[in-house]
Amino acid sequence: MSALIDFYHLTMHRLLRHAPVEMASALGGMLVRANVRLNRPNIIAGAARNLKRHRPELSSHEINAMTWRFLDNVGRHMAECSLINRIAEQGRVEMIGHGPMQKLLGAAPMLSIHLHTGNWEIFGPALVRNHLPVATFYEPPASAAQSRIIENVRKEAGFSLLTPDVRGLREALSRLGNNGLVSIACDEARAGRLMAPLFGRRPHDKGNLAIAARLARRTGAHIVIAHCERMANCRFRLHITEPFTLPDDGGGLLEDVRVLNARIEPIILANLDQWYFLDDRIEEIT
Repeated sequence: MSALIDFYHLTMHRLLRHAPVEMASALGGMLVRANVRLNRPNIIAGAARNLKRHRPELSSHEINAMTWRFLDNVGRHMAECSLINRIAEQGRVEMIGHGPMQKLLGAAPMLSIHLHTGNWEIFGPALVRNHLPVATFYEPPASAAQSRIIENVRKEAGFSLLTPDVRGLREALSRLGNNGLVSIACDEARAGRLMAPLFGRRPHDKGNLAIAARLARRTGAHIVIAHCERMANCRFRLHITEPFTLPDDGGGLLEDVRVLNARIEPIILANLDQWYFLDDRIEEIT
């Protein structure tokens, strides 16, 4: 069965690479909506449950509409990954706020915390096209075919990949020590349980927010928060905040986690229907 699934993913990838961008994107949305409706209704239930928690003022109709927009975005993202470089080349990406980061790069270490909204894969080619060479941490998908697709697409875009292990951390520290740019995703879920944002839970040291805080403290890095907003007709707006540093009088690692969470959580709440982890469980992390 796994061999058939890998064959399907590789075949779809090869077809989508040559398809018109908007057609490929729409097809991805349609396929994921149909698959989830038929085979994974737990995703629909999880997304609706969390929307009720985050937006209690919404009606059932509004929650249902947001749930299906979320699924459409997930599917479009998956299809667009096969032609992400073409999307960047066609002028479908507007980048906002990257000027201050460009001025600092090379003079100070830069840590970009990127979020899983819109199509976050677009950041790689967009940063490279704006002369911002970046290395990013990535967690390989379970599927060997999906892993090969993602790795090839990212390498074609011209940015470096950091493995989520000791070797990757050492390379990240080296790049930051040489005033380079490193990117890490800090909204994440593991085994269906949301690690960040915290959404009212106690801060913990078991996720990427803690890793980002450690990297920043160790190197004195300037930090930016980056997120993607999907616009109409398969166009995207990439937002990058003003660089900031962790407070000099920090109260330890968990306080740094709290500080970083306070930066990312409002962005996620403003983009729930474009956020990849909308359906994951929100439980205390112990």
